[in-house]
Amino acid sequence: MKKNVKNYLRKKRHLRYVNKYLASTRWEIINTVIAASATEYSPAVTKHLENLGGLIRKYERRRRWLNF
Repeated sequence: MKKNVKNYLRKKRHLRYVNKYLASTRWEIINTVIAASATEYSPAVTKHLENLGGLIRKYERRRRWLNF
C-alpha cells in the first residue's frame, strides 16, 4: 500500500513538472515570435521554433499518458 501512494505522488509530481514545462515553452514561443516579427525571421529562429514545436508535441503526448 505504501508503494502505491509513493508511485501516485511521483506521478503527480511529474505531471506538475510536465505542465510547468509546457507553459514555459509556450511562453518562449510567443516571446520568440514577437521578437522575430519586430526584427526579422532568420533561419536560426525558424529552426528554434520548429524544435520548440517538437518539444510541445512530445510533452503533450507524455501528459496524455500521465492522465491514465
